[in-house]
Amino acid sequence: MAQQSFQARLGPPPMSADDAACRACCGQMRAHWQERPHARLMVVASTPVIEAFGGGVETRYLCLECGHTLMHSTGRFGQGWH
Repeated sequence: MAQQSFQARLGPPPMSADDAACRACCGQMRAHWQERPHARLMVVASTPVIEAFGGGVETRYLCLECGHTLMHSTGRFGQGWH
């Protein structure tokens, strides 16, 4: 029986019916660009970005609570949480 509940949790978390972000994700989107990700964000991909005047890293996160995808950029242009 415990094995069935474990199997039911595999895969990405379901999005809510109205696609509402959880409170932690809403706060993360307004956070300073140097702020660390909240506890329920999992790294999905991280890619170096090459720009004309300096590069950075774009990291994509998936929220395990609400299913939203957030992007964090450290490059000169578009720095921050998106």
